[in-house]
Amino acid sequence: MKQEANIGLLDIPNEDYHAMREVVGHSGLVRIMRSPAHYQEYIINPPEPTPAKALGKAIHAAILEPDSFRRDYVMFDEALLEGSLQSLDDYKTAAALLGVTFDALNKEELKAAIKAADTNSAYQFRDDVQADIAALTHQRMAGSLNSLDDLKQAAESLGIVIAKMKKEDLKAAIREADVESRFAFRDDVQAEIAALTQSRLTGTLQSLDEYKGAAITLGVKFDALNKEELKAAIKAADTNVKFKFREDEIVRLYDDKNILTPEQMQSIAAMCDMVRRHQGAANLLSSGLAELSGFWTDAETGIRCKFRPDWLVVEGSDSITGMADVKSCLDASAEGFSRAVAAYGYDVEAAFYQDGLKAVSGKTVPFFFVAAEKAAPFAVAVYQASEEMIGVGRAKYRAGLQLLAWCRKNNRWPAYQPNGEIEEINLPRWAANFDLED
Repeated sequence: MKQEANIGLLDIPNEDYHAMREVVGHSGLVRIMRSPAHYQEYIINPPEPTPAKALGKAIHAAILEPDSFRRDYVMFDEALLEGSLQSLDDYKTAAALLGVTFDALNKEELKAAIKAADTNSAYQFRDDVQADIAALTHQRMAGSLNSLDDLKQAAESLGIVIAKMKKEDLKAAIREADVESRFAFRDDVQAEIAALTQSRLTGTLQSLDEYKGAAITLGVKFDALNKEELKAAIKAADTNVKFKFREDEIVRLYDDKNILTPEQMQSIAAMCDMVRRHQGAANLLSSGLAELSGFWTDAETGIRCKFRPDWLVVEGSDSITGMADVKSCLDASAEGFSRAVAAYGYDVEAAFYQDGLKAVSGKTVPFFFVAAEKAAPFAVAVYQASEEMIGVGRAKYRAGLQLLAWCRKNNRWPAYQPNGEIEEINLPRWAANFDLED
């Protein structure tokens, strides 16, 4: 157990903290400020953790609780699974060696059988190709330049004087200055992907009839057990335990560990190293406590509130001198991270956490952000929330608590237009200032 009594916070499991959904935290406040309907949906149907959230949790653990990270996370090693059965073709090969009969394949099983028999790679499957193209599209589109703001930010990073350049002139200037090919343009990527798609999909197998035609050509028989049934039949016949199944081996090898890919593990290690190299970050995180939880009742609304700071900077046994939150991000520069603060409600978090700590411990301490980029060179920056940011965040969360109190009292959870009104809508300011010459 972490020392907790002297500072008014509790050491409870993360899962227990987040299970207390009626107790309002930062995530709930952000949603109520969007609309009561969004808050209610968050409470009734809690969102499933996304891969990005899971990776963020791993990054937090590695930076703030390295012992817990080493205990709870493991790097996936493909070599340990060598020889285990994975594909339907693997299953069928094992079944044939064990004398297990199987007939009548469904479309996915037939696909696997064709792949197994197609030693010359004469056939490609449309869904596989589409998945490859989708993955490539996601990879290539991420970070590509599209909007005028994107182009301006890229130009500034390359030292280009923007002045009043038109969009196409700005694009040309970026191409000329970008000698290291750091930037890609959205329209170029789209054209590349469109050409690739047309080329790659030609002649691919799509319909069941096409699958069957390929199977006949390859001499593949199609009729009977599905994959899970075939697995069960193999296990029953394999009295000498000659074969192992991939999914079973993963459970055996990694038990209840959180599995990271080698690439993810390398990125996390690089992020940790950069945090250690940043003197300010290293000083903040050199002495303190991670992931403690605090609870209090808001005096004005009577609403139960909670907070769970990533890190409490603690000197001695009970002297809290600061709070720090680790934020993995795409852009840790002051300009880039300030946009993230506005977009994700980090100002609300800073004010809410600062006031929460005062409520449970009587202390008011500065709030820091440790911003760590998720891609090379994994740059790190540390920022202290300004008094202005705290003031704005406090005004927002106070309004959110008052709105929540009203919704609970009246049992009403409206969305954007509570009374079904019809509103006039305008362009956002950035679009309204659009230069027609562009």
